[in-house]
Amino acid sequence: MAPIMSELATLRALTFRISSTPTSQLPQHVPAIAASLASCRTLLSSTQAPGTKATSSEASVAIHKYRTLLSALLQDRTVQGRWCAIVLIKASIEVGGWETLQKALPWVRGLMGFLNKPDPPSSKKLCIITLTRIFLLTREYPTLIREITTPSLPAFVQASLQIANSKTGTPALLQTILESFNELLPRHPTIFRSYLKQLHPLLAPLVAPTPSSKIVKEQDPGSKFGMASHITDTARQLYVQLPCCAPKGASSEEWGKHLKSTINDAHQTADRVFRAVLEDWQSTAREAPSVTGHTLDDEVQHLDTKDTKLPPWSGIFAGSERLTGLLRLVKEYLEGSTANPVYLCIGVVMDLITRMLSLTVPASTSKTFQNTVRLNNQVSKEERENLWLLIPDVHVAAIEVLLALAHRSQASTLALDSIIIDQLVWVFGAEKERTQVRTACYLATEALLKRSGVAMHKTTIDSLVPLIRTCCDDLLPSELVIAPPKQTPGQAKANGNSQPQTTANADAFLSSAKSTSDPNAGFAGLKEAAYALLPVLLANIPAQYLSDSMRARLDRVAILTQHKDAMVASVLNPPPSKKFGKPAASILPLMARSFQGDKDVEGMLRPRMPVIRVGGQDLEMEDGEDGEDGEDDLEAEDEEMKETSELADGHFVGQELDNLLETAGGMDTVAKDFAMPNALEKTGAPSDVTTVTTSQETTTKATNAAVGARLISVDTAKRAIGDDSLLSPSKRTKIGEEDQRKAHPIPPISTVTTRSTASSAVTPVPAMSDFTATSTASAVPEFLEPGEAGAGDADSDDDDKISLVLGQDTDDESE
Repeated sequence: MAPIMSELATLRALTFRISSTPTSQLPQHVPAIAASLASCRTLLSSTQAPGTKATSSEASVAIHKYRTLLSALLQDRTVQGRWCAIVLIKASIEVGGWETLQKALPWVRGLMGFLNKPDPPSSKKLCIITLTRIFLLTREYPTLIREITTPSLPAFVQASLQIANSKTGTPALLQTILESFNELLPRHPTIFRSYLKQLHPLLAPLVAPTPSSKIVKEQDPGSKFGMASHITDTARQLYVQLPCCAPKGASSEEWGKHLKSTINDAHQTADRVFRAVLEDWQSTAREAPSVTGHTLDDEVQHLDTKDTKLPPWSGIFAGSERLTGLLRLVKEYLEGSTANPVYLCIGVVMDLITRMLSLTVPASTSKTFQNTVRLNNQVSKEERENLWLLIPDVHVAAIEVLLALAHRSQASTLALDSIIIDQLVWVFGAEKERTQVRTACYLATEALLKRSGVAMHKTTIDSLVPLIRTCCDDLLPSELVIAPPKQTPGQAKANGNSQPQTTANADAFLSSAKSTSDPNAGFAGLKEAAYALLPVLLANIPAQYLSDSMRARLDRVAILTQHKDAMVASVLNPPPSKKFGKPAASILPLMARSFQGDKDVEGMLRPRMPVIRVGGQDLEMEDGEDGEDGEDDLEAEDEEMKETSELADGHFVGQELDNLLETAGGMDTVAKDFAMPNALEKTGAPSDVTTVTTSQETTTKATNAAVGARLISVDTAKRAIGDDSLLSPSKRTKIGEEDQRKAHPIPPISTVTTRSTASSAVTPVPAMSDFTATSTASAVPEFLEPGEAGAGDADSDDDDKISLVLGQDTDDESE
């Protein structure tokens, strides 16, 4: 109840302020009143049904009084009163919602009357904006469309067209009318269908204006609006939406016809503008017209407009303006939204772009390049030079069409990216002195590298090297001051000038106080394009495709310009290392120092992952803080050790035991290969042969003993403490050396040697055969020859046997 009472009090105060203020002074109070209406949103949008409560009746009376006051202001005799009524009606409709909108029909009729009255352009502009907003808000309510929009919209369109075609119209008013039609035509195409014959003559001079034309008709009625770029852009947006007015189901086909017609007009204009050059380009969609001496006029022009809906033009400058305007109209077709799905022929658009980018300005110092451009001798030199002056603007417009096509087609044109980049490099190499061309090339290269830079071939990346260098120079310009070489008197006489005459610049003596200036400081678009291209070069080009000097240049520019995105891209895409085992240099320390407070950089430096501490150098934990955690960790380690032991037991019993049993039958042959020839040569007794071919029981016992020894060695290796252990250092340091000796006692070497000697004395051959059956042995051990050790040296034989037994307990076999 409290909010309604406060809103009611506010509305009463606003009504009193409007009624008590003189009409001549009311425009100064309208901004404050319109801002205060937002506090009455709930009251104005609530249903005003008759109720029994006193508050409901008071609110109804206050709202009715407020609306009546606005209606009275709308019929006021003064311009100030009508202007205030228009502003307050729009603010009330925006706040009141459906409840206020359904009662707006009297206001709509009053606003429609303003369009035919001689009110100031500002009042008419506000009236058109208010009516457009009302028509848009009724779109969600079919009942209101039938009651308000359908009866009022035709009269609104007719009145707006009359204002646009009148001589008293202003550019601002025309701009408002075109923007209103842009919003209403896609939502009400049936109503606008009957006004297409009036819309085409209005938009034709605006979509591709030619203010430099020598035809006098171009300087008549609507051509004065074509000079403003914002009006031209709005007119193009409306022009590409005219196919929506086609009958149901034919809008998509009509859109395709309009696009092909626009592309055909661009080709026809290019035939006349490019007549000074014999083009090498061959169209795949149309036949190029033949140029002979009888077809050329003294002045390049297009006067026959039967095949096109655009006005005629005359002059090379007007022709370039018409061609540029048509290219931007094609771009609007590609970027604009459509009510229904449309079919786009990419080949026709690419054919036009290829033609525009094939012809470049020849370099004056390159004779070979001049030979590649075939000139038409029938055209004067002045027209040819004018073409070289105007063609960079055509290239900028063509690159804009290319960007729109890449954005609209997405992955459908990925196969054309390499070809497009070659064309961009071709244009960039010839016209990089023009700032607009460099900016357009940067933007197009950025868009192409973002979507297919990783998949491009190295030759394509190598062709971009001049563009990359220029991009770096635009971000870090350097002004070079080259002093003329001074000639000595002897050199001057040798050159034939006894008294050399030189001109000195007086301002050069003040060079110490001169500050270096950026030649591209006034071109903000160039800086932004180069700044956006730099991180794309570092992130989307494979690092191995860039040379060391080029990568160093890119990193240097990123550091000096403090480009965070470029530095992050450089760190994430490091250059390949030249030395084995040594990573390449990274700019991560510089980035961390430059952006120490940035969250992205901090996340890269300190990721949330378990801390890995160096073994033996771990910080000592305090008893009061980490004592309980240490016990929990020890219990977890014990459980993990038990699980690992069980898995190890199952692995060795299930696999190693089977392997040993399978190889038990082949021990005779294997052992004979290693030991029998030496044994026969050493002793010459046949008893050695019987020792080798031992019984099945001895073999089985030896096998079981070997398996037991392996299990013991594996269990010991799981928890062994040593410098070469592969376990986590943070877990090893939590158990003292004495505890580990108690848990896993290591027998002395003498004990192991004694046991091994005793076992080898009983069954020496199975020990050797056990080594040969090991699957992890990488090489056959070298046995001592009998002649090396001596016939009576028994200790050496024992040592040989002991080394074979010790080979069972190595880490290599336990794994």
